[in-house]
Amino acid sequence: MEISDILKKQKVVKTIGEIKDLDIQKLACDTKNVSKSSLFFCLKGNVVDGHDFAQTAVDKGAVALVVEHPLDVDIPQIVVENTRGAMSVMAGNFYGNPRDKLKLIGVTGTNGKTTTTYILQSILKTAGYKVGVIGTIGVVIDDIDLPAQLTTPDPIELHAIFAQMVNKKVDYVVMEVSAHAIALDKMAGIICDVGILTNITQDHIDFFKTFDNYRKTKLSFISPEYCKQGVINIDDENCKKFVLHHLADKSKFRICTYGLNNPSDVFALDYCFELSGTHYFLNLFDEISEVRTDLIGQFNLYNALGAGTACRLMGIKSEDIVKGLQTMQSVAGRFNVIDLGGGRSAILDYAHTPDGLSNILTSVRQITNGKVISVFGCGGNRDAVKRPIMGGISNSLADFTVITSDNPRLEEPSEIIRQVEEGAKEVNGNYLCVENRVEAIHYALSLLKSGDVAVISGKGAENYLDIGGVKYPYSDLETIKNENNKIQKEQQFIK
Repeated sequence: MEISDILKKQKVVKTIGEIKDLDIQKLACDTKNVSKSSLFFCLKGNVVDGHDFAQTAVDKGAVALVVEHPLDVDIPQIVVENTRGAMSVMAGNFYGNPRDKLKLIGVTGTNGKTTTTYILQSILKTAGYKVGVIGTIGVVIDDIDLPAQLTTPDPIELHAIFAQMVNKKVDYVVMEVSAHAIALDKMAGIICDVGILTNITQDHIDFFKTFDNYRKTKLSFISPEYCKQGVINIDDENCKKFVLHHLADKSKFRICTYGLNNPSDVFALDYCFELSGTHYFLNLFDEISEVRTDLIGQFNLYNALGAGTACRLMGIKSEDIVKGLQTMQSVAGRFNVIDLGGGRSAILDYAHTPDGLSNILTSVRQITNGKVISVFGCGGNRDAVKRPIMGGISNSLADFTVITSDNPRLEEPSEIIRQVEEGAKEVNGNYLCVENRVEAIHYALSLLKSGDVAVISGKGAENYLDIGGVKYPYSDLETIKNENNKIQKEQQFIK
C-alpha cells in the first residue's frame, strides 16, 4: 500500500527523507514482527523505548519509521506527536478502515466486561446477526474461536481482526475496552456505536498510580471521542456522579442508565437468585418482560441490564433481547457452577479485584444454605495495594479462606501471600495459607459437606500459572475435577 494512503487523517509534524513513493507491505511495532517493506512504529513504553530499536528494525527490512523525534538512521522517518495514536489511525487505513463497515459496541469497566460481551453476543445472534467478539477470553469471528493475548489487542492486530470480520460478513462486533487500551491510545480513531460502562472500582494502580487517574480514564470512554452514545450503571457511585454531572451540563451526548437501586432507563423488578439461575421482570424503557436465565448472581443481573440497554438502543426488539438472555449459557471461567456430588458445589470465577471478590462471595452467600469456603490469591507485579484489602473481604464474607498463589510472576509467592494475610487476620483467624494452588484447592474441597460451596477465584478460564516469568500449563477447572475425584476415592476407602 502507498504510504500516502496509510497517512490519511493522520497529522504529521514533519517528514525526513523521501516518502512519497514508499510501498508498505506490513506494519509492526515489535522488531520480532519486522520483515521486508515494513513500516515500523517506535513506541515509548514504561520499561523500554521503541526508538532505541529503530536500527534493528532497519536491519530486518523496515523501509520507514514512525517516530516522535528524529533518529540517526538512514531511512525515511515520519515524525508525529504520539506514535501510539498514529499507529491506531494508520493501522485502520492500512486495512481499509474495516471498523466503518461494522456495528461496534464497546464495553469498559473494572468488572463484568467479558460476561457483558458474551450476553451481547447471545442477544445479537438471537436477533439473526453474525457477531464478532474481542476480549479477555479470546476472539470470536461468527463461530470461529481464536486466541487473544490482551483484553484489547494492539491496534495493528485489532484492525486486522476487524478486516477478518468484514471478510466473514460479520454484522456486529462487541469488544472489551480496557483502561490500558484507552490510556495507550489503542482506541484512537475508533468510535463505537454504543459504549457501556459497567462499574469503576480499584484496579491497576500499579499502572495508573492513583485511583483518580484510573477512574478518569474509564469515564473518558463515555464521550463523543469514543462513542456515539453511552450506557452506564447508575448504581455504581463513580458512574452515578458522572451521570449527574453530565445531566447538569445538559450535553447533547446521549447517556442511558441501568440499575436496581436508583431511577434508571432500564431496571429489574422482583428478582430472585438461586444456584440454578435467576428470575426477574425486566423493564426495558417501559417495555416489561419476564426473564428466566442461567446467569447467576446480582452482578450478572447488572451485566444483563447493561447488554439489554445497549441492544435496545441499537434497535434490537425486546423479545429478541429476552430470548437472548434466556438462552445465554455461562461464560467460561465466570461463575461456573461445578457439581461435586453429595450436595457439594464449587464455583469457578475470574474475580481478581476487591470488588470482584466481594461480588462473587456476596452472590454465593445469597444462594447458599451451607458454608462458603473461599480460595484465592493475588497476582505478582501488579497492584499490591489491593492484596490486604482482598484478604479482609474474603474473611469477612466467607466462613473460611484458603490463601494461595496466583500468577506470582517475578515476585516471591510467599511474600504476596503474606501481604494478603495481613488483611485477613485483621478480620478473624478463619484462614489458612497454602502456597501450592493444587494443594489449596484440594484442602478447600476436603472441608465441604452437603450444602457447602467452595469459591475458587482469580484465574477463571486461564490455562496457565505464571511463575518466575514462565507460563506453566494449569487449569483451575481440571484441578477442581481431579482433586474432587481424589477426595471421593479417599472417602470411599475410609468407608
